[in-house]
Amino acid sequence: MRNFNVVKVDAKGRIIVPFHIRDYLGLKEGTELIVSNNGKKELRIFPLTGSTANVTITLGDSPGSLARVFETISRHRVDILISMSKTVIKGKTAEWSAIIDISKCNDLKKLEKELKSLRNVKSVDLKRN
Repeated sequence: MRNFNVVKVDAKGRIIVPFHIRDYLGLKEGTELIVSNNGKKELRIFPLTGSTANVTITLGDSPGSLARVFETISRHRVDILISMSKTVIKGKTAEWSAIIDISKCNDLKKLEKELKSLRNVKSVDLKRN
């Protein structure tokens, strides 16, 4: 397989992924892709596989808060595919959002309940894709 291709953006902002790349990645009609910008005017595109969900958690902005969220997610066998965290109010409120692979998670409701019960967690929004 070639390591690069030149493609053009059409009038509607779309690009066509060449057949040999779609075939190699197993992309079919309806496959969802994550497109991320690395801050250097470069894109990373990769397919979502398995069962996924979006999660947004608002929490206290203090040391260890996000680590406790990660520990809980890990115990439930959830993989983080892509995430972003930001400080909303320095020293008071932060927000973490992610797309997660939940295909190995046995009980999504239990995960959500445990996340909500964590110290410093103010809200949890967890939705299957």
